[in-house]
Amino acid sequence: MLRGIAIVLLVISCGLLGFTKSKAESGRIKDLKMLRRMTSLLSGAVSYGAVPLPSALWSVGGKMGNPYKEFMQQVSKELDDLSGQSFSEVFSRNVDCHLLNTHLRREDRENLKAMGADLGFLDKQMQLQTLQAYHAEVDQKIEELQEGLPVRMKLYQSLGIMGGLFFAILLI
Repeated sequence: MLRGIAIVLLVISCGLLGFTKSKAESGRIKDLKMLRRMTSLLSGAVSYGAVPLPSALWSVGGKMGNPYKEFMQQVSKELDDLSGQSFSEVFSRNVDCHLLNTHLRREDRENLKAMGADLGFLDKQMQLQTLQAYHAEVDQKIEELQEGLPVRMKLYQSLGIMGGLFFAILLI
């Protein structure tokens, strides 16, 4: 009796693991869309607002949801404090701090850090070009992910259930 309950729980937990992984894939696309929105708003603030980058980060952060709001506003605060650290260091540290618990993969965060490294010391025109290049890169990544999303979601779900059944058969 107890063994049967353990087997059923094993199958259910493996199935839920597959569903969780499939949900994370759709969450990654959602987070990439937030990064795309962030770069669009930041491009607008830099080009039309004619404000310094810390002020642009603060105002754009106010239009975003958490954790992106916290991320951008913390970068702005640290830049305004004039702590002597470069924009790249502040940006990179805050990416690691605030965006670690999102569905973004390590490569996504590294690409964002690379964009931040290029963004901090350039003139207005180069900042806009950097933002547009990153925006195009994120657009391409979203398009690639959306093409195969239904297949990958179904695959993760099926693998979770099948893995649970495989373990159940091994235990029987």
